Amino acid sequence: KALKAMVEFREGKSTAATSGPGRCRFCGTTGKTGVLAIGNVCSDPDCQEHAQNACQKVLACGHQCGGIVNEEECLPCLHNCPPYQGKLKQDADDMCMICFTEALSAAPAIQLHCKHVFHLHCSRNILEKGWVGPRITFGFSLCPICKNPIDHSVLKELLKPIRDLFSDVKRKALMRLEYEGLHKAEAITTPGARFYKDPAGFAMDRYAYYVCYKCKKAYNGGEARCDDQIGVAEDYDPRELVCGGCSDVSRAQMCPKHGTDFLEYKCRYCCSVAVFFCFGTTHFCNACHDDFQRVTSIAKTELPHCPAGPRGKQLEGEECPLHVQHPPTGEEFALGCGVCRNAHTF
Repeated sequence: KALKAMVEFREGKSTAATSGPGRCRFCGTTGKTGVLAIGNVCSDPDCQEHAQNACQKVLACGHQCGGIVNEEECLPCLHNCPPYQGKLKQDADDMCMICFTEALSAAPAIQLHCKHVFHLHCSRNILEKGWVGPRITFGFSLCPICKNPIDHSVLKELLKPIRDLFSDVKRKALMRLEYEGLHKAEAITTPGARFYKDPAGFAMDRYAYYVCYKCKKAYNGGEARCDDQIGVAEDYDPRELVCGGCSDVSRAQMCPKHGTDFLEYKCRYCCSVAVFFCFGTTHFCNACHDDFQRVTSIAKTELPHCPAGPRGKQLEGEECPLHVQHPPTGEEFALGCGVCRNAHTF
């Protein structure tokens, strides 16, 4: 009723509880012909692939190891047999909390440093797919159960570029936070606050970063709350995500202090920081990019003047949200180095 647990009832003994000729160790299929007549893996392609990654050792309790091949230390028995009792927080019949479709015994599994167990192929899939949508987020690289970073030696090659990107985004977000004078904000200094004593978490939650398709570096696309308010389409073209340095159509001057790492452009159709660079000529913010067919068809004379909101909306007042003087809406404009610009602003 509370949707806090799921129980699966099976007839007879657990299919994973026994193994040997005649029963597939992964799917539980039984038979006395074909490959099952001589082994414990059926002819199903998925089971055959699992067999390539599975440990073939037999544990002290008599059960076959449910871990992966060539591990220095075998995965404790998934059936919680002595002398392995209490070493795992899950058992053979628990669902993998990544795929939610098969029990842990249905494929080779790994125990992360946080002690939770998942299928090896599921762990790889979630790291290979990465985040959803254009904005960089790192929730996919956390344990689905305890939210600690996913960590295991067999995932080292997949984790390295993720950790490198995390360090890059963290560095740039903290630098921007300090230049904006927010490194001592109440959200960081107030006991009990969400980001108390966690300026990095606050900075990475506040700013939206994207991966440039050309240079593969992370670049800033404004505040994350703007994305949250307008919503971002998931069917975006990653080739249109280009940083200011790689889309320098107006030949903006390189910052002598920060180079092109923080070079930003204004959206051609509103007073927002651009995220997308399309057609080789035009910078868009998220909102205007999602509605580009309409906003690009608006005559230049009918576009809203500064302060201009996303999607051709005229904002009230006289202060530009970007706090800069710029050409009329409809023209390309380089904002320059985002860090130095914000330092002057604040």
